[in-house]
Amino acid sequence: MGRYTTDMRLYRFALVIVLLFSGLSVHAQGIGSTEPFSLVINPEFPRPYQSVSISPRSTLINLAASTVVIRVNGQEVERGSGQVVGYARMGAPGEATTVSVSITNGGQTHTKELTLRAADVALVVEPLSTAHPFYRGGSLAASEGRVRLVAVPDVRTSPGSPVAPQNLIYTWRLGSQVLQSASGIGKNSIEATAPVRYRDARISVTVTTQDESVVAYAQTLVSPIDPVLRIYRNDPLLGPLFDNALIGSVTMASGEETYRVVPYYFPSTPVLTWDVNSVESGGERDITVRANGNGRGSALLSAHAKGGKLFQVGETALTVRFGEADSFGIFGL
Repeated sequence: MGRYTTDMRLYRFALVIVLLFSGLSVHAQGIGSTEPFSLVINPEFPRPYQSVSISPRSTLINLAASTVVIRVNGQEVERGSGQVVGYARMGAPGEATTVSVSITNGGQTHTKELTLRAADVALVVEPLSTAHPFYRGGSLAASEGRVRLVAVPDVRTSPGSPVAPQNLIYTWRLGSQVLQSASGIGKNSIEATAPVRYRDARISVTVTTQDESVVAYAQTLVSPIDPVLRIYRNDPLLGPLFDNALIGSVTMASGEETYRVVPYYFPSTPVLTWDVNSVESGGERDITVRANGNGRGSALLSAHAKGGKLFQVGETALTVRFGEADSFGIFGL
């Protein structure tokens, strides 16, 4: 009997604690719900001249039994009940767009007003991968290679008042993770490591004024690709002819020609090897082929490259024919 009484007292004590904490929880939720309604702006960070949608949300007001009025710059753009959505066209960079929403329910009107300022930021992606020095194309990201990203903002507090880039706050994210060490005032560029092949990395930047009155946002996807090799004719007078990659087969214009291999999209300079008719023939970027005698024939050139942490590999092949007439003019052009 004594044990039963003790157990009952413990049960009642535990029940009192649960009730007390339940009451505190409900009370805390009531304190946090001070705003009668909120506004959802989509997109969240509008760009200049972009169309945005405005829609009210509330857990305290029955919107279906209310009259909702949405005004943009003082002009009514939408009126109705329930899930009302209004639209606004943003102006020039820094130009203010005033949004006002009023909800009338049971004879009581609730109003919320906010000011939007369009801002923009461009992300410039500069993969640090291999290519020849005169390559005019954009470099592509190498697997686990370095990538430099630069944010170029156009943030203004008014149409004629741009904010200097060094005075803005940059918050960089990899996915949803904030890159704390790379973020801060004036930190408009970062260097990151690209993911392995077949995986993507989403990098974003949020740019704000120091009073957080104007916000701009941009994101990009970094997708590494497989490295490739290309072979070019290295002319004795003109140098490497990078305008024309050699594919398939070529005919030698003279008894001796030099060819250069260029590795593209490796994270760093790889180790190169040449094979001539399956016989290893050196590890330089150039190889010289000489035709002996007056007969006709061909040779198979194969170039191989290996580099990077994961030993990315690339290869290409070219058949070189000799002893045949070619259509090249003066200086091989």
